[in-house]
Amino acid sequence: MLAWSIELSQFDIKFEPRYTIKAQAMADFIVEMTLGNSTPEPWKLHVDGSSNVTSGGAGVILESQNGVVIEQSVRYEFPISNNQAEYEALLAGLALAKEVGAKVLEINTDSQVVSSQINGDYQTRDPRLQQYLAEVNKLKEEFNHVTIRHVPRECNARADLLSKLASTKPGHGNKSLIQEVVKSPSISTTANAYLTLSHRGSWTYPILQYLLKGTLPEDPKEEKRTKREAANYTVVEGQLYKRRFSQPLLKCVEPGDTEYILREIHEGCCGHHVGGKTLAQKVIRAGYFWPTVIRDSVQLVKNCDKCQRHANIHQAAPHQLSIILAERPFGTWGIDLVRPFPTAPGQLRYLIVAIDYYTKWIEAEPLASITATQCRKFLW
Repeated sequence: MLAWSIELSQFDIKFEPRYTIKAQAMADFIVEMTLGNSTPEPWKLHVDGSSNVTSGGAGVILESQNGVVIEQSVRYEFPISNNQAEYEALLAGLALAKEVGAKVLEINTDSQVVSSQINGDYQTRDPRLQQYLAEVNKLKEEFNHVTIRHVPRECNARADLLSKLASTKPGHGNKSLIQEVVKSPSISTTANAYLTLSHRGSWTYPILQYLLKGTLPEDPKEEKRTKREAANYTVVEGQLYKRRFSQPLLKCVEPGDTEYILREIHEGCCGHHVGGKTLAQKVIRAGYFWPTVIRDSVQLVKNCDKCQRHANIHQAAPHQLSIILAERPFGTWGIDLVRPFPTAPGQLRYLIVAIDYYTKWIEAEPLASITATQCRKFLW
């Protein structure tokens, strides 16, 4: 120790006691493990959907800035339209991005309908697409920032290929891809979901309540009427339809959509301003129904400015004409008593007239008073 102290004396060395190590170790650990950049890593998502007569498919590609690429192919074993397939692909992509922990997401799709509806540029009128849109908005809340934009089809070729692969292949021949088979839609297609779209004031609400839940109104008269009317309706995939004897099922329309349908058929691109009853028949032939379709059609035609200005003058009688049939001469007569005239010689003030409908033969006689005896005498 003495030798070492002599050797180290040439250096300026000071002794300090050792403090507790726990706090310093925790501070060092936090400094070493804390990331230098706290901004979430952005992810890019490419989605595309396709459908055919038998099934549908979706292609999902999720990639990060670090070069991580995840490809997924989804096959749908239920009837699906093209717009529904696009929404299903988007929902599958959002679910995949949520699983990998993405917070900032950029979505690319070649469906202008889906991108415009989500961004608010287009209105969503289809009840089923409204449910898809609500589900997408619900999933978007799981991320810090989500942007969706429409890209050309050639910029989304890989996702389009995956969607077509899923819709045409059984799904068990490509082991290098993440393939999934979905047997039911992502949204609820039961009629109970349609009840949320039918408000209590609508004419379809009591019928749907009875057909789905067996619930009847408290009023006995309304209860009988609902049971009687519900026999003419049916529910198919959450939509109320009216049965017809010699026609396909008619889609029942809510009160808020009736005016749009009437105006589209009456004065739309293929409309030619037909009359009220003809307009109602065209609505029914188009596959729509509501109880007041004839009355609403007549009222719309009456309020149409172009019909009032340019339509032909209506020459029909204001009431139905009655047909008079005369089978043989003097077989049918018309008799009338004419009100009092100025007094003529002989105190004659009244007139009784009889006309034969077949030959137009006229018999007339003035009377001083109207009595049963005078009428019998005239007829005999």
